[in-house]
Amino acid sequence: MRKVLLAMRRAITTEQRIAAAQAAKQLLVIHSLFHSSQHIACYVAQQDEFDCAPLIQEICRLGKKCYLPVLCPKQSHFLEFAAYRPEDPLRLNRYKILEPEANDKIATEKLDLVIVPLLAFDERGYRLGMGGGYYDRTFTFKRERKVAEKPYLLGLGYEAQKVAKVPNDAWDVMLDGVLTEEELRQSF
Repeated sequence: MRKVLLAMRRAITTEQRIAAAQAAKQLLVIHSLFHSSQHIACYVAQQDEFDCAPLIQEICRLGKKCYLPVLCPKQSHFLEFAAYRPEDPLRLNRYKILEPEANDKIATEKLDLVIVPLLAFDERGYRLGMGGGYYDRTFTFKRERKVAEKPYLLGLGYEAQKVAKVPNDAWDVMLDGVLTEEELRQSF
């Protein structure tokens, strides 16, 4: 399934990617979810992932705090989130993914909104990532609590990445919503 989805994502043209990133940004910034969020985590797009750059620019332009994931040095397969501004330097981690210097970190539970990369999503709120389980491990506390608490996990992907059913396991952490170039879906 991942191979098919990766091929589909690779087939999206540069023009379509740019237009989709702008459209998703416009949908999010007018939403109350964005207005009520001050601490927002994004990601630096790798290869063919949905581009967060327009969102990052808007977060910073509006004076909100932006954070990017950093590999946790103390716990394998966990993420931490470090403050980021577009002028800040980035470095390559062991997977050759850009991340900020991890100086100014925030506790995961204090994030208001986390933009989560995905390879596929379904209408139940499940996502298929790249298979490392980093987001699932990092946000396990959301699955274990009975009341939906911060942060709000918002998947970001192309409408074409919606599938009938994403395979899921007991350890998967569901999304609270999904943002595409066409709409912001909530409350699965």
